[in-house]
Amino acid sequence: MQKKLLLALLLCCAQAGMSQTLLTGKISGPTPAAVELNISRDVWYQPQNSMYAKVTADGTFTFSLPENGPVLVTLLYNEKRQPLLLSAGRPLHVTFDAADLPGTIRYSGKGAAENRMVHAFFPPRPSFSKEFSAKNEYGKWPGDSLVNILLPAVLKEADSLRQSVSKASLSDNIKKSLKTHVKYYYALNLEEFSMVLESYNRNPAGEAWRDTVMNMTGIPSVQELNSSPYAGYFLQATVKHNTRKIGRLYKQNKEQGRKMLEEATGLSFDSLMHLANTYNDEVVDLLLAAGSLPAPQYEHLLANRLVYYSNAKELGMARMIQGELEKRFAAGTAAADGRKRIAGLEALLDKGKQNSHIVFREDYRQVSSVEELLAPYRGKVVYLDIWGTWCGWCKVEMGHVPALKASMAGKDVVFLYLSYDKDDADMQWREYVQLHHITGQHVRMPQERISKIWEELLPGEKEQRYPTYFIFGRDGKVAVKKAKRPSDGEALYTQLAEQL
Repeated sequence: MQKKLLLALLLCCAQAGMSQTLLTGKISGPTPAAVELNISRDVWYQPQNSMYAKVTADGTFTFSLPENGPVLVTLLYNEKRQPLLLSAGRPLHVTFDAADLPGTIRYSGKGAAENRMVHAFFPPRPSFSKEFSAKNEYGKWPGDSLVNILLPAVLKEADSLRQSVSKASLSDNIKKSLKTHVKYYYALNLEEFSMVLESYNRNPAGEAWRDTVMNMTGIPSVQELNSSPYAGYFLQATVKHNTRKIGRLYKQNKEQGRKMLEEATGLSFDSLMHLANTYNDEVVDLLLAAGSLPAPQYEHLLANRLVYYSNAKELGMARMIQGELEKRFAAGTAAADGRKRIAGLEALLDKGKQNSHIVFREDYRQVSSVEELLAPYRGKVVYLDIWGTWCGWCKVEMGHVPALKASMAGKDVVFLYLSYDKDDADMQWREYVQLHHITGQHVRMPQERISKIWEELLPGEKEQRYPTYFIFGRDGKVAVKKAKRPSDGEALYTQLAEQL
């Protein structure tokens, strides 16, 4: 009896070991303290989706993942990245030089074969779109040549990779995973090639190209979405494409376009525009998707976007998406996860509301000139950050602000934030500031008033770039136009110190 019990325990331990998804590695050269592994459902990088492993003195590290896999992850080190395919029972060991992760990486262990394929198959961009600019030789091709020459060549390349997978000595589930990644990696890059055609080359064939790619690929299945982050991103691209098609119709016939939007969402056109102004344009994408996607895919899309917005601490969009989940999928795991995420954000917001170092100017609706904007701070050095809650680069720079404020601690510097956000988005602006604990003085202006500020600060310049920064001296006059950004670190600290 004891022997049988011991045998059962050993069997359980062996099975537990087999189900473990293990990544180990060794780095040569000078090494920082940790290496990062990012796990995303839709390609978007967010640090909240990462796990970290300490690098030992001899350069080794270990990750143990709860996922059984196969799961496509991204290894990040020293500002370089490399996708990896990890699976339970197929431990992977990697070695690379600290200075060049993707260029020097080598694979060993049971998971080496599939990862050599991942390394070969998924560079940052495939050959046809490697030059993502107006210099791309295909960007000026006429529509017939694009569809009849370039597209078949790209599809043949993707098919050749899938055939390589079929011939490999790999399990069926790993082969299926690799083929799904190949399918949507190429589909995404084909769709994004539309930007080369439209934005960089003003090629009239761009719309037809995107229509062809989206119709050819179709909507990812739930199994594909669960398997590949590329499929998750392509689902989002599909939704944006559907909105874009209605937008084209709206430009041709406003009445018909409005009617189609209202019928598809069940909301009035004015209500839709109010939601877009309050949050962002993706609200319209998501509401339209309810009628264009099968229910399981729509739930998956909402779940992905809720993770994205809750990680970004954008509570307004997170609440809106959670409302859709509660309305349509209240009993699902995505809605249950969303409730926890929303509760966490609400608690964080309450702390922000109690932060006495976050000051919303009571006169912000009356301020209409630089003099009025700077009046309360005469005698102090002011660092003015012109930004907006809709501005991605503004948010990136906000991540460097804590280091800036730490460097200026105890010094006579006022941090003044002037946000260009519409009146409809007033609550979203306040909540964003409070959720991110952006300490300092805050003013918001709609387009007509902030345009006057721009004209005073940069007379004659038509383009308003967000974010843009200015330093004002103690006399209230501009000391540095287009000052350094928070991400510039010491260069900015020096500019500020010169005014103190």
